[in-house]
Amino acid sequence: MQKAVLRVEWGNEKERKRAMKIVSAYEGIQSVAVDMDTKKVTVIGNMDPVQLAEHLRKRFGTVIEYVGPKETPKPTTEEPNTDTNVNSPDSLCSDHVAYPYNQPYPYPYPYPSPSSYYPPPWYY
Repeated sequence: MQKAVLRVEWGNEKERKRAMKIVSAYEGIQSVAVDMDTKKVTVIGNMDPVQLAEHLRKRFGTVIEYVGPKETPKPTTEEPNTDTNVNSPDSLCSDHVAYPYNQPYPYPYPYPSPSSYYPPPWYY
């Protein structure tokens, strides 16, 4: 995961939407943030920022301002859980598996195919 900040020169709202569409369709992007005042696009994900900038340069003037690792939260030290209650609900239900509530329809369509309604064309 890396973070890239790109300065994209767009002129109006329509071009900004087009730039967002290009960036969001790029493979490996997880989040996109746009700053309208400074015309910067912040992208987080598994991507090559140089290729992304080249892709944007086909339409807009694009400059890479920053490329680096995504800021990760600092790990907090938690004290281990000393409660070893055997009758807790977590220990009793640990071997159960949750299934989805609404099961999908087993067939691709809920209705029969149109061929069963109408005879074949050579029938007439």
